[in-house]
Amino acid sequence: MIKIIVRSKRDADAVKAMLRIFYREWDVKVYTMHGSRTIDRALDEIKSIITQDSFYIVLLGREDTRVALELDKILPPNVAVRIVPGKRVRNIRVDQLAHEFTLARSMFRLSVGWDDENKCFRLGLRKGSPLNGFEYNPAYDIFFGLGEHYMEKLMGILGVKPCKNPLLVRKLDGLHDIYCGPGKYAEIHIFDEGIKPVGRLTGKAYVEEISESKLVEANQELLKLYERISLEFLKKYREWADTVIVPWSGGKDSTVALWLALKVFPRGKVKAVYVDTGVEFPQTREYVEEISRRLGIEVYTIYAGIDKGLLEENMPMPTHDNRWCTGRKIDALEKKMAEITEGNTLIVTGDRDAESSRRSIRPPTRREETEALVVTPIKLWSTAHVQLYMLMEKIPVNPLYHYGFYRIGCYICPALRSWELYIMLNIPEIHKRLINNKLYQEFIKQRLKE
Repeated sequence: MIKIIVRSKRDADAVKAMLRIFYREWDVKVYTMHGSRTIDRALDEIKSIITQDSFYIVLLGREDTRVALELDKILPPNVAVRIVPGKRVRNIRVDQLAHEFTLARSMFRLSVGWDDENKCFRLGLRKGSPLNGFEYNPAYDIFFGLGEHYMEKLMGILGVKPCKNPLLVRKLDGLHDIYCGPGKYAEIHIFDEGIKPVGRLTGKAYVEEISESKLVEANQELLKLYERISLEFLKKYREWADTVIVPWSGGKDSTVALWLALKVFPRGKVKAVYVDTGVEFPQTREYVEEISRRLGIEVYTIYAGIDKGLLEENMPMPTHDNRWCTGRKIDALEKKMAEITEGNTLIVTGDRDAESSRRSIRPPTRREETEALVVTPIKLWSTAHVQLYMLMEKIPVNPLYHYGFYRIGCYICPALRSWELYIMLNIPEIHKRLINNKLYQEFIKQRLKE
């Protein structure tokens, strides 16, 4: 899935040493440009290496800055060019080189520009004009606030009506930048505690609406390229896998992982597993049932009994420091997967680098203790890529996303932030369906006390 290109053999040796220390299980191939120092020769060497089936990272030192800058203007969007802070790649510390590799990977998901002709955002390297104040950070993610509900909730926080379908940059400590064009329009701070975020305007909206259809049309070529890379990655296991299991939460990432798996593997091999925790949003249960019917696949459901633990076993309400619920969910998932496994087992997940630092350091392919292989075909996608891909493929989304949720979980999850609490309490379609639930009542009371 990921390959690295450097100028010389000695640079390649330094990169390989870094990979052995920090990314031993990643199976990243390293290529050289055979010492090329001119733009024409470097370009010829790179063209002889790259295909549309992988992501490529070109690492060059400061002495090759001119070549790097020229290459960065003309290479396709599945090739990232990174100038390391040293004269040559081999001159920087191995830990710094690992950091540069992490930064370069983030470029594939965070690169976004403004298309002034179509009045929409363009995802991908060398696409559109750069956004003012935008920066790369491996901990960031980008996504779109799609739909009327999202605009209404932002209006409630900012006090004014923002553009429809803005771009949001999820930064650190709950800070989100909002773009309604090439310049930053506002920022909101989503706290882990409380029931309402805070926000402030930082500029003016460049447009009143960013069309969903234009977003899809302007990004279709890039989305198909990312899809191709993901599909080619999965195809490597098509003959090996006897059973293909997709842990399916009803969220966007696992839904796209399931969609991609069904494009590669025979339908009879693909088994979706849904863990019903007992404290699922009703919308999620209904979504899983509806989509499984549309796809014509059987969903293997396992009950984790988190509600039973709370109501009958006197377990405490889950908190950030005591997430016993996660252990129950994982145990239930592993039990069901063990039951339905036959032969060589491939587990296709929707894990992405942007979700957490822990997931970011996981290799694209890893082996479980059970000897099953776990693969992550959308590892380098942003939330924005996932959103637009679902629109392009006409994949229905969980209705909770229409209401403004960033991620899908349980309605008593300690990871629910002030933004989700604000939505839950202010969207009648959610609140009314849960208000008579004892656990929901207890959870809301607890959060109101924070």
